[in-house]
Amino acid sequence: MKQIKFALILFIFNGLLFSQEADFPKLLESDIPGSKITREQYFDGSGLWGYINGGADIFLEYGFDKLLLQEVEINGFTFKIEFYKMINQQSAFGIYSVSHYKCDENSLLTKYNCISQFQVQCATGDYYISIINTNGSKEEKELSNEIFNKVVSIIPGGEFAILEIFHNKLFDGSRDQIKYFKGILGVQNGLMEWYDYFENFSNYEIYFLPKKVDDKIVNVAQVKFGSGSDVKQFLSGLGIVMSPSDNYLKSDDKGIARIVKMISDVEMIFIEGNMNMNDLENIAKRFF
Repeated sequence: MKQIKFALILFIFNGLLFSQEADFPKLLESDIPGSKITREQYFDGSGLWGYINGGADIFLEYGFDKLLLQEVEINGFTFKIEFYKMINQQSAFGIYSVSHYKCDENSLLTKYNCISQFQVQCATGDYYISIINTNGSKEEKELSNEIFNKVVSIIPGGEFAILEIFHNKLFDGSRDQIKYFKGILGVQNGLMEWYDYFENFSNYEIYFLPKKVDDKIVNVAQVKFGSGSDVKQFLSGLGIVMSPSDNYLKSDDKGIARIVKMISDVEMIFIEGNMNMNDLENIAKRFF
């Protein structure tokens, strides 16, 4: 009887797993003439360690669901396609934001994408997509773009919407550099200059964008903590004393000026620049 129950549970589990994989978007050989899929493999949270080893941690930090890996041969070239399904659009955008760097061009098909010689990356729906070619030749890059065009056409869902503060016209032309951090590994990977600010916290979100204003670089962020006590500890570490009566809070430390405007008890706009306070206040007035 126990064996029958175990077999039934295993059957149901395999059925659910098969259903999930059947619904997973993927490239078909019929999508691109002459293509041949040579590998197709799924990885869950624990299995991700076996695929990217130490690199799995940051995906898990952002909120990882499942990965589909496909290797495809086209015209003698090999391409690796990775479909990372994250827990939501926010997490997909976050892992994309800390994974792409120098982009040669961008596609109009999605809001968030980065095309370079060897790789195409994007965040769309709940997915972070990476397409890698081997040699970076012109033909491989063109085929990578063809794969990308097909892949994004089969991804369900919309795209992550940026926060209101970054709609300010000051950010025109630079919004593609917004980064989203959800933990210390992300900060370590893409915002090392603020590592000391956040190393003692575990529940926070950071939307970050540096911007050159009047020939000065200003770091602009919207930060949300898990509790009011964390907010007080964070501000105290910056030398800022909370005062509900102030329109905004500020500190000036060794030539680094900081301004904080509270949005709620746990959320703030945080602006920092290597300049005097008067200059930063003049810039901040264009945000607040």
